[in-house]
Amino acid sequence: MIPYIYLLVCWLALPLQALEILDPEEVEYIRCHATATAGGSVTLDCGSTVPAIFIWGFTKPGTDSNVAVAYNYGQGPKVQAQSSSLGRMRVPANTSALVIEELQRDAEGMYTCQALYDTDEGTRITFYFTRLEVEDD
Repeated sequence: MIPYIYLLVCWLALPLQALEILDPEEVEYIRCHATATAGGSVTLDCGSTVPAIFIWGFTKPGTDSNVAVAYNYGQGPKVQAQSSSLGRMRVPANTSALVIEELQRDAEGMYTCQALYDTDEGTRITFYFTRLEVEDD
């Protein structure tokens, strides 16, 4: 079975054909850590500037499966229905941040935001990795 995130990236490849990535070696990786309480809320950042395109993925501890939970490929943010088991997710207007409310214990894991920024020098890609720990209330 082909992972869902792979299909999503392949599907998004068509709009990306116009983006020229000048040096794919210059991908930036940013790692951080967040802790939140079950039943509460948490905001996971995906940079200080809204990217042209972004995809939020989630990986549960002990697995290699990365599941898309939210994305915006230029037509407004969308949240995937299967993400509801983690809590109530949303992407606030004019941001790329992922907000999880009514946080479930199962939301603990690694969240990855793949962000593509269209700049005068070409497309810049940044991966934001956030390890989320969920504590009991």
